[in-house]
Amino acid sequence: MDNTINIILVALSVITGFIGFFFVLKIWLVWKHVDINVLKARVFLDPNFLIKNWVYIFITGAFIVIRRVLHLVDLSGLPKLSSEMIIIFDLMGLMVVCLLVRLAYYWYKLVDSAIEHNSRKNAPELQYRLFSCYHY
Repeated sequence: MDNTINIILVALSVITGFIGFFFVLKIWLVWKHVDINVLKARVFLDPNFLIKNWVYIFITGAFIVIRRVLHLVDLSGLPKLSSEMIIIFDLMGLMVVCLLVRLAYYWYKLVDSAIEHNSRKNAPELQYRLFSCYHY
């Protein structure tokens, strides 16, 4: 029974990790089309975005440290972790992946909005080109 729970938690971590990989890949593929100045402004002028980033990074780091401590206890030969602790260990791993995916999603939304702004910025020039061909 306990092994089944661990398998489910690890499988969810892998699936969630692939979702995060999807967001990061989409950011990487459109990065050269991003208006960097708009991106900087949106990052630093939105205090909620910065707070979310720091909170997610802090919680993720805390979970990683706790997992490392549990692993150290396991390696040191002290009394073995109970099956409930192993479930908590895997649950913390899932939470780390979920928080990182959520962070990647917030960055994806921000980068995507900077791309939209960049295309709108070029819209007047595009309009000029379209309508200038009729003046010949």
